[in-house]
Amino acid sequence: MPTETLSISHTYTAGSVTYTFRKLIAVCTVLLLMRQVLSLVAGCLIPQLKPVLLDRAGANAAQIALIIGTIPSILNAVLCPIISTVSDKTRTRWGRRTPYLLFSAPLQAILLVLIGYSGELAGGIQEILPGCHIRLQLWVLGIFIILFQIVYLFPGSVVYYLEADLVPRECFGTYMAVASMSGSAVNAAFSYFIFQYSFSHTKLVLAIFAACYLTIYGLQSLVAREGTYPPLNDKITKNGGILRNTVEYFAMFFRQCFTRKIYVFLYLCLGLNGASNICRSMYNLLFATKELGVTVAQYGKIAAIGNIISAVLVLFFGRLMDKTHPMLVYFQGGCLVILTNVFGFFFVYAPLSFGIVYVITCLMYALQNLAQTPLLAAIVPRDKFGQYCSCNAMVTHVSLMIGSFLGGVLTHLFGYRVMFVWDFGVTIFAMLALLVVFIQWRRLGGKNYRAPEVV
Repeated sequence: MPTETLSISHTYTAGSVTYTFRKLIAVCTVLLLMRQVLSLVAGCLIPQLKPVLLDRAGANAAQIALIIGTIPSILNAVLCPIISTVSDKTRTRWGRRTPYLLFSAPLQAILLVLIGYSGELAGGIQEILPGCHIRLQLWVLGIFIILFQIVYLFPGSVVYYLEADLVPRECFGTYMAVASMSGSAVNAAFSYFIFQYSFSHTKLVLAIFAACYLTIYGLQSLVAREGTYPPLNDKITKNGGILRNTVEYFAMFFRQCFTRKIYVFLYLCLGLNGASNICRSMYNLLFATKELGVTVAQYGKIAAIGNIISAVLVLFFGRLMDKTHPMLVYFQGGCLVILTNVFGFFFVYAPLSFGIVYVITCLMYALQNLAQTPLLAAIVPRDKFGQYCSCNAMVTHVSLMIGSFLGGVLTHLFGYRVMFVWDFGVTIFAMLALLVVFIQWRRLGGKNYRAPEVV
């Protein structure tokens, strides 16, 4: 909703929680901090560090794809639906999301530090086992990266569901626009001021981020407290034994999530769109530094410019999304991504042209990231938001698993430039799937659409 709907004298309600204006600002601030630190750690710092650290440890392109793409995607596809659906059904004195955030925060912080010290740990193991001839540094680093990805699944899923639980509906559009703008601004600051030091002072940067992460996630339990939730209305009768009940829960999950065409093609669209960017996320930095002569410092400044421009323009598109539909914004972003990759394939051969394409691509994906959560919220049932989002995540990570494998093989065979061809082709299929979603949305009422329920 537009910001003028906010009022200091108004009382806001989200589920069973009631806010004054000041309390609403405090809760939204903590949620924004949680989102931003998670985005910086798991969406910016670690993804940029992983390929470079693995490359330094002697991994080739296919091995990099396996460690940071295929294996994490398999784990995500299996574990994310379980974590998300169980969190929907959790009922504790701390709420249904908070226990998973508090449990995972210290583990996430510890693994950040361990990634920084993977070389020293590998050296210590080598001294204990001098006859070991495997590349211990690569193995140790790979194991810590995979463990980090497993632990990330808890906050990576649950923190966004917590936003849907705690942010009042009349403020949700404004909140998402502010979240996107602040995220772009924070990422820009990171890219401009800190990014280059994450390679020269890796241990220090990771330790600082670990401390910040732990502090902010600890604040959530004090400030952004959950209320109570209604009792579950789709329980399985528990008289058939553990195995039978488990099978029935899985059957109910897949029946509810996969029997409507609009949901299936929505998952397919978002999954393909995520996979379309897999080659760029794995190899963009290596492509820029190894083939185009871009330094790490220059790369960080280019990323900062992209994030600043995204932060400025995203508010306009957020307001457009409030007035139209997030599906339109998502589709516009996809079409522009397709055109940008055509330009990139034929014209990116120098730092300047790389910077132009990077900034445009950054903006396009910022638009789609802005629209993704509102798009899911507009299409799937809200009372089972975590369950349907987890199903979408499962499909997305299957797409990423396949995409990272194929993208790694193609990059190994044809070089880094194949990322433009990959993004172009996969995004086309993603937009075709979105057209099917639009057709189904029109058939189910259009502006009067109500998410179809499956019991």
